[in-house]
Parts: sequence; structure tokens; C-alpha cells
Amino acid sequence: MKNVTIVIPIRNRAAFLPQLFATLADVTYEELEILLVDNGSTDSSLGRCRSFAEDAPMVVTVIEEPTPGANAARNRGLAACRTDWVYFFDSDDELTSTFLEEIMPLVTDEDMIAFPTRMEKGGHTFTRAFRPSPSPASQILSSTLNTQGMLFRTAFLRQIGGWDTRLDVWQDWELGIRALLHRPRILWLRQPFHLIHVHPDSITGPSMSARLAERQATLDCVAGEIEAPADCRALFLRQAILFGMLRREGASSSAYSYRVRVGLWYRFLAFLLRHYTALGGRGAWRIALFFC
Repeated sequence: MKNVTIVIPIRNRAAFLPQLFATLADVTYEELEILLVDNGSTDSSLGRCRSFAEDAPMVVTVIEEPTPGANAARNRGLAACRTDWVYFFDSDDELTSTFLEEIMPLVTDEDMIAFPTRMEKGGHTFTRAFRPSPSPASQILSSTLNTQGMLFRTAFLRQIGGWDTRLDVWQDWELGIRALLHRPRILWLRQPFHLIHVHPDSITGPSMSARLAERQATLDCVAGEIEAPADCRALFLRQAILFGMLRREGASSSAYSYRVRVGLWYRFLAFLLRHYTALGGRGAWRIALFFC
């Protein structure tokens, strides 16, 4: 049996597939299977995936999931996974060829492995903020756990319900919070892997005001999952920072409201963070995390 499966949802990504296939072909880990999940593509993506699977230097399986949404495709891959570990990647990013070869020998009895990722945006490349912590409040504010930075033991991910198919934006943020609420054993690594490209066609959109209703739906989902006071405070402050970013972009947040309740001090702190962010202040999440 292969040890790790990489699941990649694909929908109308023909322009990005040559880069994806090149980065997959360079992966050095031998105990690997790749699942390409076509999510109802109407371009040439499905045919290109099948052609790659025929000539790939590793086991590549192409499956289809007609239900729209990346999470539906990811869960289809999770259901088809035959390995102990499962990893999710996106079709428009670049995979580090040696990451599994470096990571897997370190594994003992963990449920998850978490590590930083690099991001390319506007011609600049940087390592995303990474704060190892088992606290859901930390994930709520820092977004440390993201799609390309989480490797799951397959049984654990199935146990916690996989990806939430109701969500279209910030799905990995929610999954990271839900995973931490189940108190997993985590191997935290400091070395960054992969390169995430931010572009106008990225799933989350080019700005915070893009797909705002979907962002609010994810915030509401998390509000229904958390109970600890520290987590509720963190979510309240996270939404305040979001509202500040919307104001900075010239967008309105008047149609949306907070879904958790906090004391007077945290309402005042939220007011300050909202205005600080709106005025262009950076690192508001770090300030919020200090008080949570």
C-alpha cells in the first residue's frame, strides 16, 4: 500500500495544469499516490489529467466529482484514499519536490503534520506567518493552518468529518479550527514548503470585499462550533479586523453582524482594532492574540 495520497481538486484549470504536472513529476517520495479530482470541468482539464496519468512516473488516478465546490471534490478524494496519510494541494500552486521525503521519516503517532508555506503575491515572495499552537483561538486569529500546510492521518480527518461542503471560502481556516477542537497530536515543523500563487482567479478572490457573503458564512459556521470563552473572543476580534479591512478597501460591512458576544473590554478592543486596520495598520491579529 502506498503511504501518502495527494488529492488535488481541478475545475477548468487547463492553463495551470502544465505547471502542476511538472511539479508533481518532480516529487521524489516513492510511497505516493496522486488523486486528481475533476470537479465538472468544461474545458480540456479532464482530458489533460487523463493523459498525465497515463505517462506519470508515479501512481496517478483521475476521478470525477460532479457536485460543485472544491470541498466536495476534496471529500471525494478523501473517500477514495487508500493510504494512511492524505494531503491536499491546489492546482495553481507549486509543490516542493522533496517535502514528503523530508517529512515522513519524522512521523511517529501524530494525527497531523503542520508546516509553513511560502506565498508569491505581486512579484514578492515571502513565508506566511506561522505560529505553532494547539489553541483554536490561535488558529482563529493567525490562520496558521492552511490547505497546503496540513498533512492529515486519513483516519483522523475522516473522524472529524472531512471538509465542510457548505463553505466556499476560508474552508481550510475552518478545518484547522475544527481539527484543533478535537485535540489532535501534531508534529509542528518550522521549514517552509511549496509556493502559493495569489492571482485574480484564486478561489478567495483578489480582495476581502470579494465574496464577502461567503466569508461571513464561514465565520458563522465557526461561531457555531466554538464554546470556550477565549475562542469566542478571538472570533469576535477576527471579525473586527475583517471589518477594518473592508473599510480600508472602501467596502461596507453594515449588512453583517457579530455572531458571538463578549464583554465591554473586548468590544472596546475590537473598536480599536477595526479602526487601526482601516487606517492601514498591520499585524492586528498579533495584537488580538496577545489579549486572547
